[in-house]
Amino acid sequence: MSAQVAIVCDQCGDLGTLGSTPHHARATLSGWTRRHGLDLCPLCRIIAENRARLASTA
Repeated sequence: MSAQVAIVCDQCGDLGTLGSTPHHARATLSGWTRRHGLDLCPLCRIIAENRARLASTA
């Protein structure tokens, strides 16, 4: 039996994918990003970008 690594969104807990290593698992994800050490799904990534944009204009 081989070990599997799960990539999970650090904001909402959405399961992105499973893989043999974190690098291989992240390579298969589309739209996901790694920001400040956190894995973010596409929806949480958009929310984080919009919050950053709003914070910079305030």
